[in-house]
Amino acid sequence: MLECRDRKHPLTPAEKHVVDYLNDHIADIASLSITDISEGAFVSNATVSRAIRKCGFSSFIAARFHLAQEHAATANQIQANRVLAECYEECVRTIELINVNDILIAAQHIIQASRVIVLTRSISRGVAEYFCVQLVSLKCNALVICDSEIMERMDEFLKPDDMVIVLTLYNTTQDLCEAVKLARKVGCFVVTCCCRSGTRIQKLSDVTLLGYSASMPGVRKAGFSSRIPLMLITRCIAQYIAAIKEPGTGQVIPDNAIS
Repeated sequence: MLECRDRKHPLTPAEKHVVDYLNDHIADIASLSITDISEGAFVSNATVSRAIRKCGFSSFIAARFHLAQEHAATANQIQANRVLAECYEECVRTIELINVNDILIAAQHIIQASRVIVLTRSISRGVAEYFCVQLVSLKCNALVICDSEIMERMDEFLKPDDMVIVLTLYNTTQDLCEAVKLARKVGCFVVTCCCRSGTRIQKLSDVTLLGYSASMPGVRKAGFSSRIPLMLITRCIAQYIAAIKEPGTGQVIPDNAIS
């Protein structure tokens, strides 16, 4: 049973109605979305979220996962809710780790660079290619390099006014470190997006944007890990650039906006 645990802020009538509705439908909670509940209780999604928080849960996803385990949910429903909870955790913790000033600095250098070279390996290539499509649509000169032989010769075609962005989950590839060394030798500004702190590539980079990648039992055995954090970080960068280039919001970042 759900009950209010916030002694300082008791439930409003609408929030109490949400809690009563959830308690009446607790056997079905594993398969209900927040929209299902708001429509069933004739309240807004925000009211459902507030009621859930006052009952001691950080989010609707967390409440649904907890209640599904306690109340007659099938094994498949519990597992599906666990996956959703992990995805939610990845998103929230990645956003909490992101330094806003680092996003601004990365965006400024992308806009000012002659070329943006995105380095990546393995499955992260998909994230890199999508990021490049976004940058090109924003009139940035961007390309992806994922071939180790080309990375070994980067100093032959890089210029100081180029920018290098590295997308790597755990920085387990030596090729990326060596490529960054060459980029720094040329004088390029380097931004790394990674989900492991304290790596060699972080020490070589001008800016590092860290994310959080949750464990994926079973899938990880096949060599796969979630790229959601990298997608979130690159989305933040691209969307910020789009926002400042939108007519009426300013076409460029002032030189003195970022120290």
